[in-house]
Amino acid sequence: MDENSVAAVLGKMDFEIFVLTAAHQDRSSGQIVCWVVPATIVPQVPRLLVGIGRKTFTRELIEMSQRFALNLLGKDQWPLVTHFGFRSGRDVDKFATVPFERGVTGSPILLGTVGYLECEVRTVLDAGAHLFYLANVIEGKIVADRNPLCLHHLPEVLPPEDFATMQRLLKYDAQCNLGLLTK
Repeated sequence: MDENSVAAVLGKMDFEIFVLTAAHQDRSSGQIVCWVVPATIVPQVPRLLVGIGRKTFTRELIEMSQRFALNLLGKDQWPLVTHFGFRSGRDVDKFATVPFERGVTGSPILLGTVGYLECEVRTVLDAGAHLFYLANVIEGKIVADRNPLCLHHLPEVLPPEDFATMQRLLKYDAQCNLGLLTK
């Protein structure tokens, strides 16, 4: 297999960036995710498949509550990528400075996003380094009709030092995940 060719094909895919939020009792967290895909074509039964790292604090909250929210970021909301993506909710209250409301799932709904979807876990698929949640969408709303932030936008919108930090964190995560995938 030519890893560079495979990476080039995968690089053509356009992934929207979400802040996935979850809460259990008095604890909340959020993290950046971009593995979000519809899992049905039936409008009356909306479902999503969402991938999340096995070792994250947000994943722990999902496991306890069986619920989460997906907040679709607008292209102008790139600062939230560093806010929610560069540190763990175990170490800092990510919502201390970010305006939000509680949704029907109890998960934080960020104000001013493109829109949000609130979900209940239906089943979990173990992919080694990541877990994929098949979830029923129980609520959702378009908040602002504007273009979402996508993965391919990050090199142009993130300041160079933040982009370098993101690349360093992704490389570190890839090394950690490789160990989980080869077991």
